[in-house]
Amino acid sequence: MERMIRDLLDYSSVDADHRRVMEPTSCDTALDFALENLEATIAESGAEIRREALPSVKGEITQLVRLFQNLIGNSIRYRQPDRQIRISVSAAQVGNEWVFSVADNGAGIDPQYAERVFGIFKRLHGRDNPGTGMGLAICRKIVAFHGGRIWVESTEGEGATFLFTIPCERSGERAA
Repeated sequence: MERMIRDLLDYSSVDADHRRVMEPTSCDTALDFALENLEATIAESGAEIRREALPSVKGEITQLVRLFQNLIGNSIRYRQPDRQIRISVSAAQVGNEWVFSVADNGAGIDPQYAERVFGIFKRLHGRDNPGTGMGLAICRKIVAFHGGRIWVESTEGEGATFLFTIPCERSGERAA
């Protein structure tokens, strides 16, 4: 119950604090912090993380850390028990936005639930896995706060790719 209340507070605070400053923010740095926060989980699971250089965006670092941390944490949590989890993080500029990708070879999601997983308190795996069902709802709210959208492409049993967009600050902006 305590964790659920904490997650609800996190969810409601994403866009509630008007003092948050949107400024040029390195997504590489945000990913570094997220991986540092997940260091014990990554080591315990034996997860292999591959990453490409990520761009800087106009954003809020704390929220971007939380976004990467939630997506990577879910990849580890919903892995296939019979294979090493492999996660890759990348971004590509498409028009005037960056399209980020967090892909894994985990349990995947039945495509009929691709939208449902972003709902508040929506859990596909019942009570067998820890969590409150708020992680992806928080991710959706963070991405919306940054002016983007988030979705999942997946085949059950083969892994999932979570994609999200963040507008480019200037046209022609490229990854460092």
